[in-house]
Amino acid sequence: MKIEIIKKQQMKQYINIFLSLFLILILFSSCESLLEVEPEEVLLEEDYLGDNKLDARSALFGVLSQLQDVVEQYVVLGEMRADLVDVTTQSGDDIRQISNHNITANNSYVNPTNLFSIINNCNFALAGIDTAAYDGILEDDYASIMRIRTWAQMQILINYGKLPYVTKPISTTENLDEEYPLLTYEQGIDQLIQNLESVAGIENVTKYDGSLGYTIFNMIPDNDVLLGDLHLWKKNYVTAATYYKAFLDKNVANVGSLYNLSAYTANTTLSGGNYTVTNSWISIFVNTAPASAEIINYVAFSEDYRQPNSGYDVLRTQTKPSALIINNWLSQERSYEGVAYVSEIPGDNRLTSSVIGYTYETPIIRKYNYEYFSWNRAARIYLRFAEAINYAGYPQQALAIVNGIFNTTDSPKDAPLFLNPESYLNFPINKYYTANSSGVPTAGNQGIRGRVDMAPVSVDATLNEADTIEAVGQLILEEAALELAFEGTRWEDLLRFAMRNNNPSILADAVASKFAAAEDFGTASQVQQKLMNPENWFLPLTIPENFKSN
Repeated sequence: MKIEIIKKQQMKQYINIFLSLFLILILFSSCESLLEVEPEEVLLEEDYLGDNKLDARSALFGVLSQLQDVVEQYVVLGEMRADLVDVTTQSGDDIRQISNHNITANNSYVNPTNLFSIINNCNFALAGIDTAAYDGILEDDYASIMRIRTWAQMQILINYGKLPYVTKPISTTENLDEEYPLLTYEQGIDQLIQNLESVAGIENVTKYDGSLGYTIFNMIPDNDVLLGDLHLWKKNYVTAATYYKAFLDKNVANVGSLYNLSAYTANTTLSGGNYTVTNSWISIFVNTAPASAEIINYVAFSEDYRQPNSGYDVLRTQTKPSALIINNWLSQERSYEGVAYVSEIPGDNRLTSSVIGYTYETPIIRKYNYEYFSWNRAARIYLRFAEAINYAGYPQQALAIVNGIFNTTDSPKDAPLFLNPESYLNFPINKYYTANSSGVPTAGNQGIRGRVDMAPVSVDATLNEADTIEAVGQLILEEAALELAFEGTRWEDLLRFAMRNNNPSILADAVASKFAAAEDFGTASQVQQKLMNPENWFLPLTIPENFKSN
């Protein structure tokens, strides 16, 4: 009986889907041309999967399919505004505007319609499930859709600095007359934390895995990871670290390679005074199927699964690695058994893996895959975890995460990751490592730099505690650039560090350095000056008068 009620409600809600999308365009767009909604852009009934049944499965698959629409925008806004990606000779005006921080009102990449459409459709689904069947039958569907909505709302906060907060489905013109809250950055973070706490303990759906060949579970954000990210933004560092560690403890088991930084490695051997590197790190990105031991969340593309990857060619031809990131990779030292060495081929083992022909005029980013886009992976979780524990007051543990316990001349058993009374700081040997008969770790988690055989980083031992934390924080930010380049997270990393320190120069100097490295000193100066004003960190968003601030 309850399932039948759900279907009737969902039939009604999806019959009105065209109207809801039309209204959302009216509500959040200032460009008249955006009001012209083409039929193929609207999620009609046949676009929802589930053997033409408008049930909870269809609702979930519908919002998952919409994530395909935001991948290109996610990467462009997350990378082009920062320091690691530059334009090419084929770049369109909109991408050039984003890169130069000289954005006009009609720039297609700053239009939030797709994100608000995802939120609105999540609201439809959540309203139906919550009122008719939220008694355990569809808890995992409800929680999964809540997490997708939260992810979309986080993107609005990161990019626009405020959150028009709507939880009620908008389907009629009467809805437009109602009053809604407009949340500040801090209020938005608090509200999203509260929402996720309400579904804590409920797993993402697994019952649909294998549908159309995809692991649906991995297309849905993890609750612990989302809460870790939100608390990191909120500067609740112990809480953030606890959530990240809970995710890792939940997934790493029996010293397996799953999310344990022990797969996709660069292995160095020494013979006759010559160093040889066997590198499988790029396999994370170029395989036709997502790398299960590393990729946590991805968006799948398929003509059967709504639409092909239209942003692939744009990202491959209209974006390229900046001279800055290539220079940074080239300045890195490789290591063998924890000792730096000079190679005939200079630089980071991740350079040639990430970029094709970096010596050519237009290098190509290899990380973009036509079949799927990876937006969250194990290395990102460890780097965010290292950031959290560093600012919680544990810089040595953070360095151990970055370097890896084997990437040192010290004995691995002396790493500061063992026998910690705080569970979020403790990495049990039998879970994350294997050990010999003497209890000395011999294999397992290799750390961010250790996994790719890059020399360990350190800070001046004479620094006081506060300066040590800041120095290690800078190393983590730099390592995130080397490891996570081009994956859509660079702008938010720079933004978070600048906001944490109340220091605009962290962001402004980094972005300006991209242009300076390309010898475009005029643009470097203009961008640096502009970004010294925090009001210029966020994209413009027209807010209707019926959205009220508290």
